[in-house]
Amino acid sequence: MKKRISSFLFAMSIFGGVAHAETEYKAVSATLTYDEAALTTEAGAAEVLESLELQAERACRKVSLVTIGLAVDEVCAEDLMYQAVDSIGDRNLSMQYADSTYFTPAPSARIQLAAR
Repeated sequence: MKKRISSFLFAMSIFGGVAHAETEYKAVSATLTYDEAALTTEAGAAEVLESLELQAERACRKVSLVTIGLAVDEVCAEDLMYQAVDSIGDRNLSMQYADSTYFTPAPSARIQLAAR
């Protein structure tokens, strides 16, 4: 993870204005769907988690001028996943989420600022 962050910061310093334009935030609104019955088992919760992650990635895609193509805003995806798992409140899902690549113990400053 640190390599990815370091590379991104380095890319921002090289591309200056181009990278700066990409740091502007935009509101993301998403409706994530899941099969509530699948949450009764760990395997089902793992499937629900995978589905939620794909939906969060789709909602958080943006055009990247640095990588020239589509990129997933990982902080956005982490925030959506945090909100989804917190809102669903299922033990099996929470256990699966703890091992997820999009796990975060708390929402980012972006979402905390938006909530005010």
